[in-house]
Amino acid sequence: MYPHLWVNFLTNKKSMNNDLSTIEKHNGVTYIPYISEKPFTPYTAFYQYLIAERTISKIDCNRLKEFLLSKKDEVLEIKDKLTDGGTGLGLESTTARFRSYNILEWDQEDVQILKEAIFKTHELYFKHTIGQKPPEVCVPSCWMNIMKKGQRIRKHNHGYHYRSYLSGNFTVACEESKTIYVNPFVHYTEKELLERVEDWGDGYTQELYASNNTPGKLTLFPCYIPHFTTKHQADTERITIAFELTPVY
Repeated sequence: MYPHLWVNFLTNKKSMNNDLSTIEKHNGVTYIPYISEKPFTPYTAFYQYLIAERTISKIDCNRLKEFLLSKKDEVLEIKDKLTDGGTGLGLESTTARFRSYNILEWDQEDVQILKEAIFKTHELYFKHTIGQKPPEVCVPSCWMNIMKKGQRIRKHNHGYHYRSYLSGNFTVACEESKTIYVNPFVHYTEKELLERVEDWGDGYTQELYASNNTPGKLTLFPCYIPHFTTKHQADTERITIAFELTPVY
């Protein structure tokens, strides 16, 4: 039903802006574009995608932090279908149980605000990129990442199959870490990418986008985009919520 809409996006002249420095803000959403130049040969790499960021000020992140921490032990009691999804956080993490619980099913005020914000941001994202009414979507997976000092999330993606759609992150509590979104055609090592961000000061280049993890920030991106984080250096927990969006077919 939707592939032809994506073709429309790829051929839209407004979207096909090859100025990498053009970060557009529209309806409260910041769009970070990755758009390759027009292919010169039949074998030239071609890509076009947007990362979208929006601050959800209605959420009380301190209250949400305490609620999520109160649910930590309950989540860790789950012992089946364990995998940390390549994040490197290990099987003793809340992340490793992402297949077995869905945060958006929990009855808590800030969680419900987040749920509404995810659907609204998706609507804005789809209209901005495709220019048409978005499909109905659901959030089949939504989990929390609770990290201690010295931990970081390793480079991974959330999917690349033919029905893949969008993934997202929401920062609940964090001090001075970044999530690095990597152009999927780039194959520098994580060490080299971290050097570009931490030593060279790269924040937005053809290779990567380094997003500051600030409480209240909601990010959407195609689920095939590799991403990882810098090391968490604070003594307090770093807490984020990750989720998947998929059309209701």
